[in-house]
Amino acid sequence: MLAPRPHSSLPLLKYAARPLLHRRHPSPSIARLNSTSPPARFRLSYLWYGFCLAFGIGTGYAVRSFAAPPPLPKPGSREDQLALDALRSDVDALEIVKTLRAEGYHLHSDTPLKESGKGKGGWRELDIKTDIAKTTNNENKITRTLTQQSMAGAQGLVVQRAFWNSETRELVAVVWFGGALCGWPGLAHGGAIATAFDEVFSRVVVGPDSSLDSIPSPLSLSVTYARPTQTLNFYILRTSFSTPDIPQAAPAPEPIPKSWLPSWKDFTKKSVTADPEPTVQLSGTLETVDQKVCVKAKASFPASAVHISKR
Repeated sequence: MLAPRPHSSLPLLKYAARPLLHRRHPSPSIARLNSTSPPARFRLSYLWYGFCLAFGIGTGYAVRSFAAPPPLPKPGSREDQLALDALRSDVDALEIVKTLRAEGYHLHSDTPLKESGKGKGGWRELDIKTDIAKTTNNENKITRTLTQQSMAGAQGLVVQRAFWNSETRELVAVVWFGGALCGWPGLAHGGAIATAFDEVFSRVVVGPDSSLDSIPSPLSLSVTYARPTQTLNFYILRTSFSTPDIPQAAPAPEPIPKSWLPSWKDFTKKSVTADPEPTVQLSGTLETVDQKVCVKAKASFPASAVHISKR
């Protein structure tokens, strides 16, 4: 009788090891995708949060600036005086103000302003309290209500520093454009810019000490805008005389027909041709404190309006 054969464990081991031998390993691309997909989703979520935050801030700023802007302080109020004091400190710290004060007489020198032109040429700071239209002759008079009332206050056109050169009859003014001068949110109105040029041109024509009401309005004023003028900023106005306006030669008049009546009987009215009044031309620029030209302007005045100021 044959003894039973012992069971071999080798086939079982082969059978058990077979799935391990035929197991498929994941491809490198799938493994790479699985390893990078969570960080990509993480970055996309942060981009979405950033977009929502920027959209909310931009919408809030637009509503605050366009739909419901904050109220401006009333001229003469306590808030307005505090803002004016801060603006005066800021304008005195500008480099152009320091430079022009160093080149001539200014409000803080020991020499009285009335005697500042004696013995020394160059720049002289004008003694203006609020705007360039005011002088010592009309301290208690309000004749230019547009600049002295409508554009008054820290949100208007009041904080100014002006310097006059008696040798070249040139004027340099540092002007503040407040928030109330907006034609579009953040941008100065063209009428406010033209008004500032009108005041400065008139000051050049009349001189540093006379009243602006002693001369007529400009015969013409043209303004060319090179780039937007933003409000809540200081700007530099430069004005001076340019090439005089030479009138064109008029055509020869037609010959007057002779009358058959004697002169003592001829009562016909004869037209008298008046010569055109000579004019002077002025040019100016509105620049940023970085000397970037924003606006160019030209004006013409009657030559008889020019006052020869004493040094």
